[in-house]
Amino acid sequence: LNDTNPRSLIVRLCDVLSSLRIHGVVFEDDTRSEAVAQILDFISAQTSVPIIGINGGAAIVLTPKEKGSTFLQLGSSTEQQLQVIFEVLEEYDWTTFAVVTTLFPGYEDFVDYVEVLTDSSFIGWEHRGVLTLNLTDDPDGTRLRRQLREVSAQIRLLYCSREEAEAVFRAARDAGLAGPGYIWFVVGTNLGGSEQLPEH
Repeated sequence: LNDTNPRSLIVRLCDVLSSLRIHGVVFEDDTRSEAVAQILDFISAQTSVPIIGINGGAAIVLTPKEKGSTFLQLGSSTEQQLQVIFEVLEEYDWTTFAVVTTLFPGYEDFVDYVEVLTDSSFIGWEHRGVLTLNLTDDPDGTRLRRQLREVSAQIRLLYCSREEAEAVFRAARDAGLAGPGYIWFVVGTNLGGSEQLPEH
């Protein structure tokens, strides 16, 4: 299904479900839109048909899901990604870090979960603060470069969309913050797919 606008997606899936004897649906798309996952979750809850989202917007992990939904997503949540990142930070004794976010939906939950992980740990984490970026009205990235330079930690946890990550890394590279000595961990539920983020 290449047309993933909400109406077309719902109509197409309902046509398929009503015309065939289906035991389940495996769904893959090329979008990175959480709306696809929300639609599939809704359809699963309404029809009781198991749906497995394996890539794209279908795999963007939703929490919580609709009551009665049997929608399985093959992806990791932001919380799971952060747990793994903190294990890596602990393993290498990288205890000083800063958080960089955009206004991408979920950024407040991301910041809250970082605080939960650091406050409930016996590790002596040194959290150097949160920088929340507003990427609008800064077409040449001047403000973005200045703001990134103000972050004092060399370890940075970045939460944003894929498109925003490209802009942030472009500005970080231009500001000399993406080379040796700087470690960035990019966290988000919509960063996957077959294409990789550009190297900077």
